[in-house]
Amino acid sequence: MKLRKGLTRRDLIKCFGPLGLVLLPVARAMGYTAGGAFAGAPRFVMFFIGGSLHSPSVRPTSIDAIAATPLAPLVPHAKDLIVFQGMRIHGGSPKSDGYQEEHGAGLIGAVTGNDYHYSKNDSYYAFTDHESIDIAIANAYQTRPELAALPLASLHVGAGAHSDADNVGLGQRYISYRKRQPGDAQYGNAIEPIQSAGQVYDQLMQRVNLLCAKDSNQPAADNSARKAALAREQSLLDFHVADIAAAKTALGMDSEHAHKLDGLLEGWREVEKANAAELAALNGGASASSAACPTGARPTGNGQNKNNLDELSPVHDQMIDLIKLAFSWDLTRVVAFTLSGASSGQRWPSQGVTQAHHTLEHSNDVEGQNIMGRYYTSKFASLLDALASIDDGDGHTALFNSSLVLGMECWSDSSSGHYLKDIPFVLAGQGGGAFETGRVVNANGRSNNDLFVSVQRAAGIDSSVFGLPSLCQGPIV
Repeated sequence: MKLRKGLTRRDLIKCFGPLGLVLLPVARAMGYTAGGAFAGAPRFVMFFIGGSLHSPSVRPTSIDAIAATPLAPLVPHAKDLIVFQGMRIHGGSPKSDGYQEEHGAGLIGAVTGNDYHYSKNDSYYAFTDHESIDIAIANAYQTRPELAALPLASLHVGAGAHSDADNVGLGQRYISYRKRQPGDAQYGNAIEPIQSAGQVYDQLMQRVNLLCAKDSNQPAADNSARKAALAREQSLLDFHVADIAAAKTALGMDSEHAHKLDGLLEGWREVEKANAAELAALNGGASASSAACPTGARPTGNGQNKNNLDELSPVHDQMIDLIKLAFSWDLTRVVAFTLSGASSGQRWPSQGVTQAHHTLEHSNDVEGQNIMGRYYTSKFASLLDALASIDDGDGHTALFNSSLVLGMECWSDSSSGHYLKDIPFVLAGQGGGAFETGRVVNANGRSNNDLFVSVQRAAGIDSSVFGLPSLCQGPIV
């Protein structure tokens, strides 16, 4: 049979049955599948570093001048960057229920561009009714036939995401939100990042092992035995989901502990999807692709409740490797990566930074902030390296076919408060050909809403608005 250009996953499954799942990497590599086209459907990464870079230190006059700033680790990728100056979050002031605290404004505004609420008149319990940019793009991709069958609509990972300075702030830890639905609990639309690299690995390898078997480091298994194991897992999952629902009822749907269970429930649902997909393939007798499986060991890093960058650095590296794995196998087009919560409590003892990032800001410790800033941008650079190593064909890499936003919350230089203006956002990657990179752009006080308008347009979303319409002027690049 002669394959035509523009085949979707659905076409392959219709023609070949479940075998179409394992033929996909081969067909994509040959340029046949529509899902392999990235113009108008680039990968997207929301890379949130938590506490802001020290804004006065990040004002390069040209892209070549970033070497003298905390963006120095990004010099090898200068041609792939757009560095923004003079950009604001929420137009430079909180948009809340009237409680003027900037951390909730910084985090939620940085990813949703929209308003939010406070619980108990306390910034640590900030929440929103609105979706974040990663979810908006993931939802749009799910409406497109060539992308709807991606195994994961989006992937939410982190390492140190809970490390707010006071270690209490539920509203400081989430960067992914879906639109609130009737009946949602207070945090019911927030998606908690997975901070165990092993858990992410298992989630991805369940999919990858459906697409390959040759050279796999996973033990071979008889189909009947595997199907029985999956059936047992499904039974356990049913119990887990039921137990979570019962626990939420017992605890009170709006209690702090119940809120934490919402993110856990999202994770179990993803595992359920993986089980269902694998069972479908096994029941159809799917065989292995000729593509080699990854052979690396299962990572063991976990960033939960850690704030020491000496401990978190290897976990960050493992998560970057897993993002590369997900993108290499086209398991998803959308990733949210949280390196730290807002009001960041992270520190870096081996480099002489023993105080929390939040304390460095309020004491105007510029040197300490810039040491931390170079750490965060070095991890962003590592992710760019990983994407640049993926060959998407047609002379382009995954970095060219991606839009990556380096985002952050408010910054400070005194004990008297924080600023939501002059935030040094960075856009990396060419968005599949949508962006002219290698430059510095003066935002002249425009809000990050317009950056997200540009990003969503690159993703095929034809709109001049993202978040609060009053803050939108249209695409900025």
